[in-house]
Amino acid sequence: MSFGSRTSAFLCVALAARVVSAALETAEEIDACIRNNQPGDSSIQTIALYASDRIGAITESRTKMYWKRFDDGKSKLMMRFSAPPDLRGAGLLMVERDEENNDMFLYLPELDKVKRITHRMVSGSMFGTDFSYEDFERLQGLSDDADLERLDDVTLEGKTVKVISSRPREGSGSAYEKVVTFVDPDTCVPLKVEFYEPGSHLRKVASVSRENVKKEGDSWIPHVLVMRDLRDETETRMEVEEIEIGAKVSRKMFSTRELEAGGR
Repeated sequence: MSFGSRTSAFLCVALAARVVSAALETAEEIDACIRNNQPGDSSIQTIALYASDRIGAITESRTKMYWKRFDDGKSKLMMRFSAPPDLRGAGLLMVERDEENNDMFLYLPELDKVKRITHRMVSGSMFGTDFSYEDFERLQGLSDDADLERLDDVTLEGKTVKVISSRPREGSGSAYEKVVTFVDPDTCVPLKVEFYEPGSHLRKVASVSRENVKKEGDSWIPHVLVMRDLRDETETRMEVEEIEIGAKVSRKMFSTRELEAGGR
């Protein structure tokens, strides 16, 4: 969709502000490069999700994702599902906060009410996929609770990529000990993200192939991302079917009242 803390690939300020790739030496510069690849101040994406279980059975879901950055620089995100039938009308609202845990709210038609997602819930599966709520929050760059560290460059798909590690701070409620992000210096797009549980146990890997990264306006956008759960031996493929950068998105959309009303 950054991968890792404080980064965003899918909801990734003007190209002129981007850090020149050759100057990407510190963790902060790499993080800024990812953030500066964000497409303006708003976007609407139509997304298909294909979740595969251990025996290869696939469950498909479809959602539209609305994102907007507000005057204070903070972002809000709303997801609304149209399929499968049992998820039709379901939704998720994420609200970025300053120096505190973000607000996350869930609406399910079967419950017919909005429910706040607590620390105990953030590691749970998001709508039956391999993304937890925390995973999705971090992948969309809505988390700013970690300390960054620059790691050695590595080679992916025959090219050198920049690597940073982020460690969620105490009290963040994170299920992870660290998140390691591998960034293409030419596009500022994370090509791989590793999610480590306590004990340095690698639990999940999110990956993007360069062939699925496309130029949209002044930004480079991954159109396919695969999240693999190494423990459960499952994976979810996320495909961006349509994207509108700079879309007109009403600020009124990002409320719990709208979250509930949109599901009815």
